[in-house]
Amino acid sequence: MLLYIGYGLAALCALFYSVLAYRRRGRLSIFAGNMFVSAAAVNITYLLRIHADTYTAASVTGSFYFVCLDLLVLAIFQYSVEFCVTRHSLSKEKRYIYLISSVVTAADCILLLSNILLGFVMDYRYEVYSIYVIKYMYVPGRIFYAHLVLVYLLAVGSAAAFLAKSVRVPAMYRGRYSNSLAVLLVLLLFTVGYMTGRIRIGADLSVIACGLLCPAVYRNTFDYTSKGMLNTTRKMILEYMGTPMILFDYDGYVADTNRDIRNLFPALNNPDQKLTMMDFMQIAAFKELQDTVTDQVFEWQNPGDIGDKVYQCDFRCLKDEKGRGIGHLLIMRSAVIERDSLTRLFTKQSFYENVVKLMKQQAYPITVVVCNTNGIGLINDVYGWAKGNETLRNTAKLLQDKLPKTAVIGRLEGGDMAAALPQAEQEYAVRLFQNIKDQYSAGDDLGIDADLEYGISVIRGDGTTVEDAVKEAIESMRTKKMMNESSQKSSLLDSLTQTLTESDYETEEHVERTKDMAVRLGKALHLSDAELGKLALLAVLHDIGKIAIPHSILLKPGKLTDEEWEIMKSHTEKGYRIASASKELQPIADYILHHHERWDGTGYPDGLAGQEIPLLSRIITVVDSHDVMVHDRPYHKAMCYEDAVEELKRCAGTQFDPDIVEVFLRVLEKDRHSGT
Repeated sequence: MLLYIGYGLAALCALFYSVLAYRRRGRLSIFAGNMFVSAAAVNITYLLRIHADTYTAASVTGSFYFVCLDLLVLAIFQYSVEFCVTRHSLSKEKRYIYLISSVVTAADCILLLSNILLGFVMDYRYEVYSIYVIKYMYVPGRIFYAHLVLVYLLAVGSAAAFLAKSVRVPAMYRGRYSNSLAVLLVLLLFTVGYMTGRIRIGADLSVIACGLLCPAVYRNTFDYTSKGMLNTTRKMILEYMGTPMILFDYDGYVADTNRDIRNLFPALNNPDQKLTMMDFMQIAAFKELQDTVTDQVFEWQNPGDIGDKVYQCDFRCLKDEKGRGIGHLLIMRSAVIERDSLTRLFTKQSFYENVVKLMKQQAYPITVVVCNTNGIGLINDVYGWAKGNETLRNTAKLLQDKLPKTAVIGRLEGGDMAAALPQAEQEYAVRLFQNIKDQYSAGDDLGIDADLEYGISVIRGDGTTVEDAVKEAIESMRTKKMMNESSQKSSLLDSLTQTLTESDYETEEHVERTKDMAVRLGKALHLSDAELGKLALLAVLHDIGKIAIPHSILLKPGKLTDEEWEIMKSHTEKGYRIASASKELQPIADYILHHHERWDGTGYPDGLAGQEIPLLSRIITVVDSHDVMVHDRPYHKAMCYEDAVEELKRCAGTQFDPDIVEVFLRVLEKDRHSGT
């Protein structure tokens, strides 16, 4: 009974691991699965042999058992080849090996199955007093020895594959193959001993072993780990990672180093000299390291000839799960990888990290400026990428030369470059970059009319992140590019403004006057650079919805009927839809929608009042209305300066925001005295 349980468990175990192997869906998984299925079949047919109580049953079960044994040995051989010969270049040779071994084994299986009817491979004799649990033992014929030769050849081939692999691989990996070789040799010795009578046991235990060893074979194939291998691998990773590292233990002594840091500091190469952390700090002369009790990141200038010139050092205080100090770790990363290879500016990630450092140092306000060369794509197309790269390098050098030493300068994507100015207001950044822009234009000798455009955002410690500031500055820069004639992005704006001037009384002069005055008023109101860019674009396109109004209504000289007036008022909503459909114009869509709202809430389209009306909409309403007042139109004569001022004052608090009117009047008065 115990035998039945043993062989049954071995068969179930082999089948279970065959399922696991097949589910992994790889070439080696298929070969391993075939081997496990064959092991299960050998156990099942061996059970049937034990149960056979007639000659015919013995002949049938015996033949099937030896067939399954053939298939198991074939599966082991093919698995061994696949497992040990991993080079892809030998895939063709492996296919021939699999084909030949399969054909020869198939021929042997046919002979064994034919023995059921012909009896020429082996015969069976009943031995009632035999010690074996199988009473109908086989009596081999001459052809049976051909079967044995095939089995042993395949077994020896498998052992040779594992032996050759064990010799070739490094010692740390050798266990994986020597373990498989040991299992195979044990099975082979058990089988030979049992078949030759050297082992006097009533049942063939090698058959059970074939099934019960499947878990070990599976783990050795797919989940192999070795403590020695892992330790060696970790040490190799530490040695070859290319980053200097040093570990200090709980008592402050050097616990471990890698070759990169030993190359930088040769004193670490002396194993007899037990250095403390303080000894090492004196040798390294880390001037920016503040203490050894807090995590820090600092730069170190390498005075030697070995290694890079600048390193970013990451000093960490190591703690256990209860927060107790257990040592210190110093990792030194080359600062070269933090620099863009073309411009030598900080990479995007390094730029962000350095701005975060400024934020931690409370260096507010931090003004972030993003600039881009208009026409860089055209330079690449006309003069080639080499000239385009030279232009980017020159731009980067111009920024490095003209910006203060405290500025953090980096390259973002493409031609975008960014600078962070600590403790600087927007007005200071505008003066700096306007000067840089002028110098860039003066140095343009390519005949492409390329210039530099920039956008600004300010971080004031109010929760604004670096990403937020960069995004706002980029949007401001792109808005300005739309109004820059040398930018390819201006084509959309040119098309819309031309259509608008052809549809309405608007003229190019009116558009330019409104834009210039709106920007000056925006500066007087201390708007951000991003808001100033949107305001300039709004000044040009606030009436863009009029291109969808019929000319019969738009150009009617007399008073509009109520129905016509409703159509005319719809130009704000039509303008909103036009702007919303364009990615470039989406930022000003809401301002277009509400530029005819009134301070007292009687405007359109939504009847917003007071502060509910977007600020830029309130500004453009005042500026546009004033320009219409002081210039001739077909339906009215221009007012004089004094009358226009009185009209603005009269409508302040009803049509216009009174605070904006007050500032606007100061701007007008200043212009009048300066003669502009």
